[in-house]
Amino acid sequence: MTPRDFIKIMALALLFLSIMPVHAQEAVRTITGTVIDAGGTAIEGASVVVKGTATAILSDAFGRFTIQAGPGATVVVSLLGYRSQEMPVGDRTDLHIVMEEDMRQLEEVVVTALGMKREKKALGYAVQEVNTSAFAETRTESVANMLQGKLAGVQISQSATGVGGSTRIVLRGLNSLTGRNQPLWVVDGIPVRDDASGASFNDWGGSDAAGASSEINPDDIATISVLKGPNASALYGSRAQNGVIVVTTKSAGQEQPLRITYNGHFSWSQLYGGYDFQWLYGQGNRGSFDISAKEGWGPLMTGQKIQNWREWFYNENAAEYAMTAQQNRLKDFFRTGFNAGNSIAIEGGGKYIATRLSFTDSRHQGITTNNALRRQYIDIHSSLKYGLLTVTAKATYSKQAQENPVSTGEYGMMQMFTKMPANIRTEDLLHNMTVEHIPMNWSGPSNEYMNPYNYTTAEREAIYNRDRLFGVISADFKVTEWLGVTARTGMDRILNNHHFWGLRGTNGTNATYGKSYTTISESNSDLMLNFNKTVGKLAILANAGAAVMNLKTDGLDAGSGYLVLYGFYRLSNGSLVTANDYTTEKEIQSLLGNVQLAYNNCAYLDITARNDWSSTLPAHNRSYFYSSVNFSGIVSDMISLPKQITLLKVRASWAQVGNDTDPYRLAQVYGLPPKVNGVNMWGDVGLTKPFDDLKPERTTSLEFGFDLRLLQNRIGMDFTYYRSNTINQILSLPIPPSSGYEQKYINAGEMTSAGFEWMLHTTPVKNSVWQWDVDLNWGTNTSRCEALTPGIQKLTLGSLRIGEVVVMEGGRYGDIRSKVFLRDATGRMLVDNDGLPQISNEFETIGNISPDWTGSVTSRLQYKNFVLHVLIDIRQGGDILSVTDALASEAGTGARTVAGRDGMVAEGVTPSGQPNAKSITAQQYWQAIGGAYGVGEAFLYDGSFIKLRELSLGYHIPEPFLKKLRFIRQAKVSLVGRDLFYFLKHTPGTDPEGASIRADWAQAFELNALPPVRTVGFNINLTF
Repeated sequence: MTPRDFIKIMALALLFLSIMPVHAQEAVRTITGTVIDAGGTAIEGASVVVKGTATAILSDAFGRFTIQAGPGATVVVSLLGYRSQEMPVGDRTDLHIVMEEDMRQLEEVVVTALGMKREKKALGYAVQEVNTSAFAETRTESVANMLQGKLAGVQISQSATGVGGSTRIVLRGLNSLTGRNQPLWVVDGIPVRDDASGASFNDWGGSDAAGASSEINPDDIATISVLKGPNASALYGSRAQNGVIVVTTKSAGQEQPLRITYNGHFSWSQLYGGYDFQWLYGQGNRGSFDISAKEGWGPLMTGQKIQNWREWFYNENAAEYAMTAQQNRLKDFFRTGFNAGNSIAIEGGGKYIATRLSFTDSRHQGITTNNALRRQYIDIHSSLKYGLLTVTAKATYSKQAQENPVSTGEYGMMQMFTKMPANIRTEDLLHNMTVEHIPMNWSGPSNEYMNPYNYTTAEREAIYNRDRLFGVISADFKVTEWLGVTARTGMDRILNNHHFWGLRGTNGTNATYGKSYTTISESNSDLMLNFNKTVGKLAILANAGAAVMNLKTDGLDAGSGYLVLYGFYRLSNGSLVTANDYTTEKEIQSLLGNVQLAYNNCAYLDITARNDWSSTLPAHNRSYFYSSVNFSGIVSDMISLPKQITLLKVRASWAQVGNDTDPYRLAQVYGLPPKVNGVNMWGDVGLTKPFDDLKPERTTSLEFGFDLRLLQNRIGMDFTYYRSNTINQILSLPIPPSSGYEQKYINAGEMTSAGFEWMLHTTPVKNSVWQWDVDLNWGTNTSRCEALTPGIQKLTLGSLRIGEVVVMEGGRYGDIRSKVFLRDATGRMLVDNDGLPQISNEFETIGNISPDWTGSVTSRLQYKNFVLHVLIDIRQGGDILSVTDALASEAGTGARTVAGRDGMVAEGVTPSGQPNAKSITAQQYWQAIGGAYGVGEAFLYDGSFIKLRELSLGYHIPEPFLKKLRFIRQAKVSLVGRDLFYFLKHTPGTDPEGASIRADWAQAFELNALPPVRTVGFNINLTF
């Protein structure tokens, strides 16, 4: 099926479903009601169903509901932990329903593989659901960020690159040596792309880009289920090796009255904290002022008059000024960011048709004046239920524009503050261009020590546009009461459009201009036969079918070379126009199925199997089979336990998942470099040797756990132990250049990952006025490399000049290696004859990126109509190397460089073992160990932190007041805050979550990241 065919089918289906009339049954009227418990406390989220129909709704925060029903109808109300209640409607229009607790129930239903719904008690593996109600309030521009602190044992970190930055999610450790450790995102049963197109990072520069999953609209999300490992996600195939985040979007119900909802979010973001600069000493060298010096090793600033750099370098008439500390420089440069989101949804349903239509406009202004992100969403979800047939169709169109993402690295924006002496004034930096449009720098003509305002000027621009269409059509037909067929097809189509132009060079050369287009189209289709039958105490549930995934990428990159005419940004104005186009295609075909046997609703055995055929593997290895076996037992239903134990469930699971690779790694491929005088002079064979015998990767996982609920559900506990093993990893390893290549592909490497996950839910207070819920999440993971390949004991994952991140055979994933201080046998630092520390010539292991454990504490306190929500996020352990600190220390701008300016003695011993007595200056010391090639040991910090991640105070407007307005059914206003402050951190003012991109190895380095940002605002939610 081509994208055009899919779009036509979607358009016709949505048009058909949307224009069909919305009926109301004759004699049907509006019924209102209230659901409470035995103590009179309102019950939120109770399911209210008109018996024998599909008409259903949930009770609100006050226990209220409104539903359509006839006089002869019966309303059924149910909720986990309570006995279902049935109440005839009769002539009443207002129902008062009191729920009785039933602590034996465990009838929660969660969405698992391929959109299938399962009772949670039947699952033999850990699935954690996320309460998405807070998504409407404490917002960021990415759904992935909203999951921070809400999942046990899951590491979620947002890069410190401002609006539009990426998010790294690691569900159960780092199993892939190639860095493919992100989970699969699935929306309404269809996988969605999560590529971070355009992200790059090294010493010299780069920029970050959010994964495509960030574009999932939080206002359209109904539920999120997280399948943390292969045991939970085996049916999803290769891409589910690292777990699955399953998103189900909102939809309308049959015979649902017309309802309109509005959600508005408005917030402001400001810097707080930042790197610890020194503000005592100014520009210069060896304690003296020097206007041509690039560092902060000058004199103590006492207000002495100095020459203005604008006069010295640019011959402007600029007066002398007082040499004083410019401590508000960052505050002056950065602005207050603003975020606004407005969403409106209209939904309703008749006897056969139900439709939900929504529109969302989201705008985020970054803390730099030219950085912004705008998104618009249109979503329509329609369903048709007629007899034995159910058809659903969903389409989401989103449009995104990201303007000028913050540049990173040593040529990034924050670097210009890192090395800038303390006396350089903002008012002198503001006018940053000559009349010839050449950048004016405080350092003079330089591409290394630039004016930070050169990064926010209109003279340069980088715009990333993305248009995306995601759609799903599914049909479910009940052949008999116990047999059905489900067919589904979906497409995720992304069009990326990027253009940029840079600044004029300091030598007067014109800027360059570039443009690129990329189209990514992924289609997923499956056909499943569904069997569900009960014989006595034995229930059998089975599914079997086939699936196919097709992925196509088509791209075009073009560059102008230097522009001929300044300011005319077109390829036709280029002095050397180059272009490159590319196309890739990949397909996976699959057969899959599962069987679940349930005995007496207390013992469950689930077996899954899948066989994939991948186009990226050689024919003789193309087919790979994997399976899983899961067991769940409700012990509290099998035997008599003490009355304090409400529920006890044990579970165990074994699973295996295969994985393939990217296209075109099996045989030699060729490229054509730029032409010379219009002629192709040679062909490019590439520098990586192909491998025609690649085998699929294999991950095998074992999991055990239990669920325990005590004291009538006032205490709930979920515990899991897991262990996984991954072999046959598809790696690219260096080889001697004499071979004609630099690298080659091989199957090698064995990784193991093991850990614990623990979730605790408590309700310390619950009465008719107060309810206090406290949730704790905790998890630990250790990922180790059991083997690489013969002759190789180290694999480099990524590096900067100051250090590298590696996997060592027999060691943990993500060791940080750098230069260290040489020491004697007793651990004392050795100094040379000049009194300076002796430094190793080679890198040694100094730390590791992985935390010892992660956790969170969530508190929800409700008093009458007020709700207070607090989320504290915790990370213990894991190291981060602050390259910012190393660069600032070398330049004399860091706070560490204040001591010893007039003389110091480095602590240590001479080679003869005598205590060091040689006096040196701080400048000599820090220039010896700092900088881009510095001693990483001196700049390594503990990455632990405790952070107030979310805070909100909401107020439900009382019903009597709303009745006066008539047209508003429900209303809630909230004050919200996110990333407010750290209770604890160890980094030198920098952000311990300060990675520049989401790549695993990049988590080891903080290099000129933006300072921490806090967000505060308010939210309005209305239902009409």
